[in-house]
Amino acid sequence: MVARMAPGVEAMRVVWAELKRRHVIRMAVAYCALSWLLLQVASLLIPTFDIPNWVMRLLVLMAVLGFPLALLFSWSYAWTSAGLARETQAPRAGQPAATPAVSVANETPWAAAPTPATASIAVLPLVNMSSDREQDYFSDGLSEELLNLLAQVPGLHVAGRTSSFSFKDKPTTIVEIGHALNVANVLEGSVRKAGDRVRITAQLVKVQDGYHLWSQTYDREVTDIFAVQDEIAAAVVEALRLRLLPAQQPTTAGHHVPGPEAYNHFLLGRQLLNRASEDGFRRAVQAFGQATALEPGYAAALAGLALAEAYAADHTRSDAAMLAGRQRASKVAEQAVACDPTLGEAYTARAVLRFVFDLDWNGGDADFAQALVFNPGDVMTHWQYSRLLAALGRLPEALSAARLATQLDPLSAQAWEILARYQLADGDIAGARQSLEHALDIAPDHGRAPLGLGMAALLEGDAEGARLWYARCNDDTFRLAGLAMVEHDRGADAESSRFMQALVTEHAHDSAYQIAGAFAWRGEHDAAFDWLQRAVSQHDAGLQYLKYDPALRSLRDDPRYRELLLEIGLPP
Repeated sequence: MVARMAPGVEAMRVVWAELKRRHVIRMAVAYCALSWLLLQVASLLIPTFDIPNWVMRLLVLMAVLGFPLALLFSWSYAWTSAGLARETQAPRAGQPAATPAVSVANETPWAAAPTPATASIAVLPLVNMSSDREQDYFSDGLSEELLNLLAQVPGLHVAGRTSSFSFKDKPTTIVEIGHALNVANVLEGSVRKAGDRVRITAQLVKVQDGYHLWSQTYDREVTDIFAVQDEIAAAVVEALRLRLLPAQQPTTAGHHVPGPEAYNHFLLGRQLLNRASEDGFRRAVQAFGQATALEPGYAAALAGLALAEAYAADHTRSDAAMLAGRQRASKVAEQAVACDPTLGEAYTARAVLRFVFDLDWNGGDADFAQALVFNPGDVMTHWQYSRLLAALGRLPEALSAARLATQLDPLSAQAWEILARYQLADGDIAGARQSLEHALDIAPDHGRAPLGLGMAALLEGDAEGARLWYARCNDDTFRLAGLAMVEHDRGADAESSRFMQALVTEHAHDSAYQIAGAFAWRGEHDAAFDWLQRAVSQHDAGLQYLKYDPALRSLRDDPRYRELLLEIGLPP
């Protein structure tokens, strides 16, 4: 077990760290050096010019009296890129003391936002104050848990995880964060974990004036971590003075309370899942699997495992392996809902698996409705639900849900890219391009945004521009399909066929839908419908785009298109 310092020693260490962070120590040294230099110069000049001795005494007195005032000034104020600001608006603990960087929101036209509602908040990543930097997953996980807990409060606007976490380890002020996320309040703090003890410091800051609405430090056993989360969430709601019914107070009560070991595996699994990479998905399966092996009734871990299994299955190399992974995922999602019928994230996970892989549109719709009852502010639920709405042909509702996701998570490139899909389908090419360019402003290496911009260029007849965008796609399937369409539009049939052959050879087992789309764009309708039927047999996730994909627009007057919709249960 890691030895713990006595409370007095620990308090002194915290005070000393805060004095250094606010540059009080630096100010003290600089003030003393400058005062000594001025007095030395004065001691030489006063006799030379026959200046009365009382002037020297006055200078000494002023230097002494000015010392505490200089320290107080250093404690209360800091220089930022916007000039002198209250210290609560300066860079936070654990961040480099550099000139604050200009946030994405300040560089783009989306910075202009309406005045944030009083009942709005961003939960910043808690700073890991532990000696082990590998404990980042623990502090990040607690931050995300608090965010999810507050998102359950009706009427409270909670900025999404992607946006809030984009400020991690960046010297950004509270004012800049509030402006970028359009929130009136920010919850920040730190976590120190040592053995089976954890210290959590949290404070709620009002963006407008830097006023601390509430702050508290908790010293607890790791086993009490859920009680601390509830206390922090309740204190935040009380500080914001929301008029809520007692039943609407955020709480983890009624949900499974895991032991420390299972909870550690869960937090690690969630961090790996958020990486959205092939390696991250596979490692997330292991971490969530360890949590559920220790505690089979842990519904939140089961929900995470279901999504990780499904996403990992997409990266397998055979139809059989992909199908087996999806079947495992569906089974686990059912277990998650059965273990906790009031857990919003369990319904979200099952909804995604139902409509994406099982083509169970009604089941997915019902699950999303339940998820939003238990977790109305969850960003992922809103943008995932928008995908189902669009699949069902309810495009105006899909646009509304996607726009809400961008409002809740304005620095999420994924949210903006998803909105652009529906804008393209709605014929709003200019709006789609603006959303996609914003996604690239946020994440220059975003893999799906170039795909949308390529389609926008094709729809406007700009094959050369489309070629540049499709060449930037980091997904081989999308790149080959896009270039096959581009070369067809340029009249280079041989080149187009070469890309089609590569696409079919390398991705027949996992991209039947995309192959069908490329054939449809080239006007080869028989081949397009053959590959769509193959997509149905493979339960291809791309079938969700069938009703609104611009690549398939030439198929919609064909009777086989209506038959296909009916076959998979979509309204014609």
